[in-house]
Amino acid sequence: TVPITTGDDLNLDPAWAPDSSRLAYVSTQPNGYYNIFIVEISDDGSPGPPIQLTRDNRYGKSRLYFGDYDLHIQPAWSPDGKELLFVSNRGIPLGSGAIWRMPAVENGIDQAKQVHREETLYRTRPDWSPDGTRFIYSSHLGGQFSQLFVLPVDGGEPYKLTFGEWDHFHPRWSPDGHQIAYISNQRELPEIHILQTFGGKDRQLTIQSRRWLTPMGHVKVRIVNGGASEVSARVYTRASDGKAYVPDGAFHRVSRLGRHFFHTGGRFTLEVPPGELKLEVTRGFEYWPASLTVDVRPGEVQEATITLERMTDLKAKGWYSGSNHVHMNYGGNLRNTPENLVFMAEAEDLEMIGELVANKDNRILDYQYFTGKPHPLSSENRLLYFNEEYRPPFYGHISLINLTEHLISPFTTGYEGTAIASLYPSNTDVFRVARKQGALGAYVHPYGGNRDPLESGLGVAKGFPVDVALGTVDYLELMSRANWAGYQVWHHVLNNGFRIPVVGGEDSISDLHYTAIVGQDRVYLHLGGELNWSNWIEALRRGRGFVTNGPLLQVMVNGRMPGEEIQLPEQGGEVTVEGRVDAIVPLDRVELVVNGERMPLDVTNTADRGFQYVFSKTLPVQRSSWITLQAYGSTAAHPIDDGFPQATTNPFYVMVGDQPIRSVESAEYFLKWIDVLKAMADNDPFWRSSQEKQHVFSQFEEARQVYLSRREEALQLE
Repeated sequence: TVPITTGDDLNLDPAWAPDSSRLAYVSTQPNGYYNIFIVEISDDGSPGPPIQLTRDNRYGKSRLYFGDYDLHIQPAWSPDGKELLFVSNRGIPLGSGAIWRMPAVENGIDQAKQVHREETLYRTRPDWSPDGTRFIYSSHLGGQFSQLFVLPVDGGEPYKLTFGEWDHFHPRWSPDGHQIAYISNQRELPEIHILQTFGGKDRQLTIQSRRWLTPMGHVKVRIVNGGASEVSARVYTRASDGKAYVPDGAFHRVSRLGRHFFHTGGRFTLEVPPGELKLEVTRGFEYWPASLTVDVRPGEVQEATITLERMTDLKAKGWYSGSNHVHMNYGGNLRNTPENLVFMAEAEDLEMIGELVANKDNRILDYQYFTGKPHPLSSENRLLYFNEEYRPPFYGHISLINLTEHLISPFTTGYEGTAIASLYPSNTDVFRVARKQGALGAYVHPYGGNRDPLESGLGVAKGFPVDVALGTVDYLELMSRANWAGYQVWHHVLNNGFRIPVVGGEDSISDLHYTAIVGQDRVYLHLGGELNWSNWIEALRRGRGFVTNGPLLQVMVNGRMPGEEIQLPEQGGEVTVEGRVDAIVPLDRVELVVNGERMPLDVTNTADRGFQYVFSKTLPVQRSSWITLQAYGSTAAHPIDDGFPQATTNPFYVMVGDQPIRSVESAEYFLKWIDVLKAMADNDPFWRSSQEKQHVFSQFEEARQVYLSRREEALQLE
């Protein structure tokens, strides 16, 4: 083999010229932006110097999801080898771009012309027909699913070739132009289909058998619990060749930390090369991970059983876990279903699946599953509810759960280049509309990293402090990844006397191969009864739980649960905080947090593996306070698929006399925040009218007055 490209740049989308003498491809050299190159290939396979056809070009400002610099991707040759079709967002404010045509020469972009503008979100993949008169491409055309369309090479009206509630993508003409090969996810996994150009016959290419370069062995695996019953789980594999293998029909996924895995119902068969096969199995946060090594022998079938042992059983104590933020289908190559969502949740020991219907650019995914009540697949062991994520890029994305009548449209504001570019309506308006049908609202994936959002552009959830002050937000999705930035903002909220509970939701996009694992960031709620939707909503509203990506917190203050209030006399007194922390991985610190002040506990890990810490501590309390307990590690710890293990309880509220919880510093924090927010909104060029702008700014001012009042109340307490 002869390398055509070298170095650390990304080199992708290769396309051979019709005579195989040249290769067009996309590279990020030399500055990290996507441009199209051509390289001539000699008879001995060695490449010549690359010829650059496109160059770095700036839109003039950062575009939503796509940045300032243009993309030039997906080159496709004309039959005579003189031109290329390609996709670029040059001069386009939203999306992956239009289809362009340019000569296959150095600086060909200078002679490029736009053939067809349509948003496909990278699915376009144009392919020139062998007769040179038309091209085929994939697009959703505003619908949920990608279909195949043909178009004259000089532009015109697209003609649709495929139909069905699944995706059709990556089309390629046969050499005679009579057939089209493409990929379909009709049966959930991507599979190759062949479509007749004339006649419409569509057939799937089915893999009848695999012929390996070396002999293979088979391993039949069972996963059981302590009672020897088969149990669903997440599985990692590593064969003797260093690769991961999955069973036929399984969704082969890659976690956020780069680990290959799949889910199983408890029994599967692998076909793998001979030698050492490493199997690792895990199931949520309450089972110890288990592993097994099998010596695979060629041509033989071996059997293996892996037993999962419980570390603890919180359900037996009234605790149930759920993810607030799961997407079923969101533009991925897989096609997910409610049945598969429930299957994955069971394998992750997750009782509540909060699926959020959402827009992706100009389409709405999975809206047909919304009913205003739990999905029919819900049972006494598992809840599935289709709610909504409303996704304005300026104010921040929000979830609307317990919607009972209809979804909230148009699903976003502030999309440049569309008829909904204005920052009106605000999230405040949307929360109020949703609340009329009984919905609860929250900001989701609000802040990432560790920097204070006030010092770094206000993060994602810019509008959160406004809606806290106006009483229009009900809770906060604190954790979609391990972070400390969100804790800073939330603690300031609590210091102002606002009782905002928190939940977790990993924002899993579960039709992608590479995505967060369903249930990796979740909330545990104590329901005080059976698992049903009304009990879940009531426990969430009251904050009776903790948020975690792994550590399990069972904590009480004076015998009270998180979210509850402890009353002390005017002179203050003492409270006793007691409980335990368990985790399947080691942790570094356990801390009490009182009104934002961290108080590390003297931790002694009493477990032989993972982490266990039982404690009781008495605290003097002289002024009204909120108390949380948080536990965390310092680095990533497999199989927790996050930057580091982290968990926090919801607050306990300890009230001294009739004194409120107030803080001058925290009130001033949000006064500064609103000033920054107003300046940012004032500079936005897409307000449709001064009336819209004034309406939103009056909400900012109303919130500002609330924090001024809280500041004065705090000063009176000093």
